[in-house]
Amino acid sequence: MSSFTFKQSRRRYHMIFWPSMIVYTIACIGGALLQRQFDGNPIWLSVGLTALTILPIFAVLWLIWRYTQETDEYTRLRQLEALAIGGLVTAGASGAIGFLQIYEAIPTFPVFLLLPFFFLSYGGAKFLRGEKDCV
Repeated sequence: MSSFTFKQSRRRYHMIFWPSMIVYTIACIGGALLQRQFDGNPIWLSVGLTALTILPIFAVLWLIWRYTQETDEYTRLRQLEALAIGGLVTAGASGAIGFLQIYEAIPTFPVFLLLPFFFLSYGGAKFLRGEKDCV
């Protein structure tokens, strides 16, 4: 059991979550605009923008894990169940989409869209299961 109260854990979560989302948003929008300024998309720019965009996502995934470690067993169980449901929904959807693409029933689309779909599924699972805390 950690030495943090729920309020302290939530505050620690939000102190990193919101700056991470700001960096993510700036990287997504700014990266697309910056890439237009260069001819031929230099590899250093693509790799740098990818890192700048994905690092805040890894930070949020780590934050979710850290938050689960700082809570009691009941809250941890609810949080991890919502993560599992989000993962299952995303895995099932990605499999279905993959087969639909193989059989040419739908056009291909950027795979990175599965990442926000996971977070939406995770949040939806928490909401549908009656979670009042959005962390």
